Amino acid sequence: MSSVEFRQGEKLWLVGREVTFVDYQAASPEWRIGAAVVQRPGEPELCAVPLWLLARDQAESVTRANAIPMQLESFDLD
Repeated sequence: MSSVEFRQGEKLWLVGREVTFVDYQAASPEWRIGAAVVQRPGEPELCAVPLWLLARDQAESVTRANAIPMQLESFDLD
């Protein structure tokens, strides 16, 4: 991941949908990269996703989701 940093409360994009950045999560053995904790608008639940999926614009978020052939089925992105 690049040196891009996100701030708590910042509006970001995840696979074409807007989310709010909540916090960073330590790298998990499963992903081997850091994760971001995000929240979708109107939903009380938090979701942990790989940092590389987050973007600051909608088009970039879709591009990132399609760029790396990684199984995203384990993430609740809907």
